[in-house]
Amino acid sequence: MPAASATKPAPAFGLTAKIFLASTLLVVAVLGITLGVTSIEAHRTADASIHRALLATRRAVDDYLAARTRTLGRASTVATDVPQYRQRLLNERARSEALDQADDIRGLVDAAWVLVTNSEGILIARTDYREQYDRDLSIAPLVANALSGEQTSGAWLDDVRGTMFMAIGTPLRDRPTAAPLGALIATYRIDDSLATAIKQATNSDVVFFALDTLNTPVVVGSTVPARDIAPALETTVKTDALAADTGGEGMPLTAAMGNQHLIGLAGAIRSPSGDVRGGFVALRSRESELAAFNALQRTMLWAVALGVVLALIFAFVQARQITGPGR
Repeated sequence: MPAASATKPAPAFGLTAKIFLASTLLVVAVLGITLGVTSIEAHRTADASIHRALLATRRAVDDYLAARTRTLGRASTVATDVPQYRQRLLNERARSEALDQADDIRGLVDAAWVLVTNSEGILIARTDYREQYDRDLSIAPLVANALSGEQTSGAWLDDVRGTMFMAIGTPLRDRPTAAPLGALIATYRIDDSLATAIKQATNSDVVFFALDTLNTPVVVGSTVPARDIAPALETTVKTDALAADTGGEGMPLTAAMGNQHLIGLAGAIRSPSGDVRGGFVALRSRESELAAFNALQRTMLWAVALGVVLALIFAFVQARQITGPGR
């Protein structure tokens, strides 16, 4: 009888351990399922939020470029309406005077550079390549449109320096109904400062790129390091898809940069004739969008782990009391 009495606590401890193990497994299973479902929903919500933000950023880029272009176009029209300015710009006999006036116009309209041609599209002066003149630019769409009496805008690539500009071609004429006497091209540069200004307004990273002669994207302005994002653009930007995006929905893409998974929406920047000369990509990080959820998930996991440890200690204490001396 004493021997039998001494063995009674063992089943009690075994039962306690089994109850504890079963309870722990149940809690872990419920937590795992809950976190799994929550994670799927969080990723779905994050992707939807990112898509809305990227659409807003894409519209912001379009609006920003359009507003800047309109402002430069109006300033160019006002400046060229001044007879003295127009006469000096078109003074082919005194090229230095035309170049000085072009410099003045560039400052007045806040342009990166300007050029002026005569009525046949022959270059008179250009402020960024000052040594150039007498070149036939009549086939350039902006010049041709201006000489036909229409103010138009579009991308202008500088293949020598690897830069891209938005350019506005303005007719030079003494009366609104008169035939143009020449053309004025004024530009603003697409660069890092432009990308930064848009990021400050939208909280999305922005990358501007030009297309080289092989249709390979070349970063010309960005809020992320160009050397990091350039390889991703080369593999994800499809020129045909970009050209086909005429509805303004944008071309979706994904890219990995370091430990960040970026979701992007690309849009085209076109020439006056509608050809794609470059584009932009609005980018957002999935990790940044999920940061709050991941922090909550880590907190929950630590809380459960602490709960399991405390439960284990409690079960151990209870088991010792059941199996202790005098029981």
